[in-house]
Amino acid sequence: MDTLASYQKIIQNVLLQYVDRQYANADIQNKAVFDLKKESYCVISTGWSGVKRIHNCFIHIDIIDGLVWIQQDGTEEGIAYDLEAAGISKSAIVLGFQESEVRPHTGYAVA
Repeated sequence: MDTLASYQKIIQNVLLQYVDRQYANADIQNKAVFDLKKESYCVISTGWSGVKRIHNCFIHIDIIDGLVWIQQDGTEEGIAYDLEAAGISKSAIVLGFQESEVRPHTGYAVA
């Protein structure tokens, strides 16, 4: 399996783990949205928390120029740890939600 196909599979498997996550005191569901043509992967949260409507991007990952870019991370521990544990090296992960000046200090790819 080539690197791109490996990254695609790992990202999809990791994100699918967040789809069935339960929320206390809220009626919120997560849905995975994968655009394989544009290499974009998201988990979208929708529902209600009391009278407040919830609709947000919980996790957003892109594959850009062979690197895995974490654009949005709403997890407590950090989705990068899950991606690493599944086999993607730190040198292939970019914390896109961090400013470019901060990225060299994160231990992840700078891009």
